[in-house]
Amino acid sequence: MAEVNTTSMTRRATRRPTATATLAATAVALAAALAAPATANAQDSSEALVQLLPAPNRLVAWGGSPTGACAGAVSTSLRGDGYPGSASVSWAFAVVGVGPCALTATLSWRNLDTGTSGQKVAQIPHPRISLGIPDPIAHPYDAIIPTGSGRVEYRLTTTGGAVAGPVVVDTVAYTG
Repeated sequence: MAEVNTTSMTRRATRRPTATATLAATAVALAAALAAPATANAQDSSEALVQLLPAPNRLVAWGGSPTGACAGAVSTSLRGDGYPGSASVSWAFAVVGVGPCALTATLSWRNLDTGTSGQKVAQIPHPRISLGIPDPIAHPYDAIIPTGSGRVEYRLTTTGGAVAGPVVVDTVAYTG
């Protein structure tokens, strides 16, 4: 004979969200954020979307944050002819979520002709949609990378585990 519930109480199994459900929720939130106007003092969100799409001389890293509460994309667009003997970088990011993200994006570079190397770092402390200056970098000078002239290889990584690159960009020599 089947058991009958005589206590008038029902039990529900608690379910934890799956990775697929979490990614789907993040995608919906990111799409909604990009469709809505960007934050104050930032460019139009449609401009941010374009900057997050793959293009020549652009690195795009998709992923989460170290806190696990944020996800999205960070991109860098690189130009080797913006300033003699130096490259310029334009940052863009669309990171959605809740609470602090504590996300750090690092653009590493190495001049393949001279062996010189270095990096630029951008901090993304909380969910944001932004392009370039003033956010995530503080000053226009921070957009200049003193790579020297020649072929320069770039890689983009985040503390959330996202990786993009390498891409090689030619930097023009200073002709004085």
